[in-house]
Amino acid sequence: MRCSVADFSTGRGRIVPSHPDVLVVRNNTQVNMGTFSLGAGGANPRRPVTAQVVVAFPGSADSTTHLLRLGETFPIGAENWYFAGAHFENAGRWRVTVRRLAPGEAPPVVDESTAVTGWRPAQLQPFGQLDEAQLQALEQALGRPLPGDYRQWLSQTNGMQPVEPQWVPGAPFTLFPGRPLLGVHPEYPAFDLLAAEREWRVGKLSTDFLVIAMPMEGLLLVRLADPQPGSVGFLPKDVLAGPGTPDAIAWRERQVVTTSMGWSFGDFLGRLTPLDAPAT
Repeated sequence: MRCSVADFSTGRGRIVPSHPDVLVVRNNTQVNMGTFSLGAGGANPRRPVTAQVVVAFPGSADSTTHLLRLGETFPIGAENWYFAGAHFENAGRWRVTVRRLAPGEAPPVVDESTAVTGWRPAQLQPFGQLDEAQLQALEQALGRPLPGDYRQWLSQTNGMQPVEPQWVPGAPFTLFPGRPLLGVHPEYPAFDLLAAEREWRVGKLSTDFLVIAMPMEGLLLVRLADPQPGSVGFLPKDVLAGPGTPDAIAWRERQVVTTSMGWSFGDFLGRLTPLDAPAT
């Protein structure tokens, strides 16, 4: 069974001469079958799992988009296909599987527990919301502005508490209900951004960083300055001790782990998953 994947941005790719019954489409790619092309415009891992499938035909500017739940069918010419499964590496990397039905064949019942594999969305409970005045007061107290996507998330959630232990696979930290993503909670310093700023950032890190969580293993940080403002990093607990001299701070910041944490705050949230989730 053969298929070819071509990047949407370049339009390059081999045409598949055969007509397989099963096609697998990765995000931001298309499968070119010669008589038609198939792309996946999106996939939502939250139950019920859905996928957006786009069908296009050579020589035509028109395309059709189908928002499907598992097992639901869609036409390609005179044929019927159905959404058969999905695999998620994280919220931004996934692949969708579709299958062709024989003439007169009814679509099977698809078991979501086995048809959807890999990464699962984190289970996080928001604390509330922050209005613009509260956000500006926070930035004034911190003495620096918040990066855009993190600021927007904070306005909508005022931090979040894990329902169960969460992590980024391969990362050296775990978030627990008692060690959440921080917000504005002056009445409860363990959950408060300004309290974390005073206790953990001042004298240990420059103003380029903001402490956004305090897992047992160290500090979770959002970068506020170039390069990559809004990216997420982790500082291990065993490097926090020591003086607050410029050289010590610079050395400490070189120890911040950024690999696989998230190039943006949204990317970080899209990697968080329950600690007991299977490896992708």
